[in-house]
Amino acid sequence: MRKIVIGIVSMIALSAAAGEIPPAPPGMVKPTMCNGPFALCIKAPCKKEPDSNNLYPCECVIEHGWNMGQSSCQERVEQLTSTYSNLFNECSRTVTCPSSPWAWCYGAKCDRKSPDATLATCHCPVLTGVNVVLTSKGNCDQKSDVCGHLWSAATEKESNFANWFYYLSMAKMQEPSNPPATACPVPPAKK
Repeated sequence: MRKIVIGIVSMIALSAAAGEIPPAPPGMVKPTMCNGPFALCIKAPCKKEPDSNNLYPCECVIEHGWNMGQSSCQERVEQLTSTYSNLFNECSRTVTCPSSPWAWCYGAKCDRKSPDATLATCHCPVLTGVNVVLTSKGNCDQKSDVCGHLWSAATEKESNFANWFYYLSMAKMQEPSNPPATACPVPPAKK
């Protein structure tokens, strides 16, 4: 299984190096790029208790601009949705957490707290497995603390795909974008 994941990540990296937009991983719909309102959950903390629909409330930032998602641009105007953008990548790093619960917010429906709110509550299913979390650069040495909370996250191949798809799509449209986030450095082995 690890060899398959490494192979997929390698194909994505090679496509990205060639400037080609990579294909979506199995199970993911090819995203649509839209310019409008969206909820950005990439660094969203989530409650550990589900709501009545067995979805977990995550506190996401409401943004306006280019974003990629599964739904059409019109659907995103009618229903605030959690989509993806590299907006937070500049001051962030990724942390890979061992098998643990994480929220899959990509495509989740969200509620604004008020018409002028800057935050939304998005209702996300929770999965368990190895996951990648976007965190502040300063949290790199606090991996166990980061991984001890419930965050909106993704699998490694989904995170890699989203970062490169968004970045290369923006480049093709000649729009500014942060490059894909890099991983926290691995601490040196103890002697």
